[in-house]
Amino acid sequence: MIAETPASPPLVPLPEPGSAYALPRIPYLRLRFVLRSVEPAVLPPFKGSLLRGAFGHALRRATCSMGPGHECCDCLLRRACLYTRLFETFIEDEPPPFLRGLPTSPRPYVFETVTETTEFEPGDPLCFDLLLFGQATGLAAHALLAVERMALGGLGAHRFPFVLDKAGAGLANGGWQEIYKEGRPSPALANVTPRFPSEAPVGEERITLSFLTPTRLQVRGQLQEEPGFRALVFAMLRRTLELAWFHLPSAKIDWCLRPLLDRASPVRVASSDLRWQEWQRYSNRQQRKISLGGFVGTMDLEGDLAPFGPLLRAAEVLHLGKGATFGLGRVKVDPFFEN
Repeated sequence: MIAETPASPPLVPLPEPGSAYALPRIPYLRLRFVLRSVEPAVLPPFKGSLLRGAFGHALRRATCSMGPGHECCDCLLRRACLYTRLFETFIEDEPPPFLRGLPTSPRPYVFETVTETTEFEPGDPLCFDLLLFGQATGLAAHALLAVERMALGGLGAHRFPFVLDKAGAGLANGGWQEIYKEGRPSPALANVTPRFPSEAPVGEERITLSFLTPTRLQVRGQLQEEPGFRALVFAMLRRTLELAWFHLPSAKIDWCLRPLLDRASPVRVASSDLRWQEWQRYSNRQQRKISLGGFVGTMDLEGDLAPFGPLLRAAEVLHLGKGATFGLGRVKVDPFFEN
């Protein structure tokens, strides 16, 4: 686990006082899928973990040339494998000091559930978004194939069958470009264009952060129930720089974070209604249920917030904290901008 360590030396010279931190901009692709239930089905309220697991199994079956019994960590093809590039990414080279200690590379995707329904009749829709980051934006066709196959393979413990009805890619104007309909991909799939997090400014002196799904942040190994703004900024930076380093080789990264963190310290939490929300998921690897609670709710911040605009807008897309891949740590900024 990465921790904020004041004694760590900067890897680049300190920026001039008052200069803005240059956050790497990570391209992303938002894909929206609509599945249809084939028969009556019952799924859990929070479907991110379920979707991620089914997606991973389908992607591996569709792309792996070694067979299900072969471990990815021992595979000679893992650097070229589409499955490991997207779903089970490994740390192949020595990361910079700030990122040392990570057990695996962060995954370049996030699932966001749109449909909260738990009971489905035949023909009922199940809608969710899959966000791809960095180099993974070039794997949209493989993601589409995996979703199509995971639907047919069935969702949930009882493998309720679904079919992929339609899919679209998010556009910068807020609309959608159709990439799949009536059982076949659209020619537009080959030309989907990644976007970047919004550059819309945030409030300069007061904003509201809304944590829409359980957010799990650790400070010195302890889960936080009401973190301060500095801890949030550190978590957002960590998430952004991890993804940039491992999944965007062209990114220019400024590892000198101390000035921005110091500017976060005076920002005050004016009010908060954060509360802890517990939930569980079943781990096939560990063969048991795992508790994955986190805080949800809103937090009003006051202070000099202008320097944190790009970071806050990036967090709206990338999520933050543990469990981000299956939708935890989803945050929105008021004033709101749709990503």
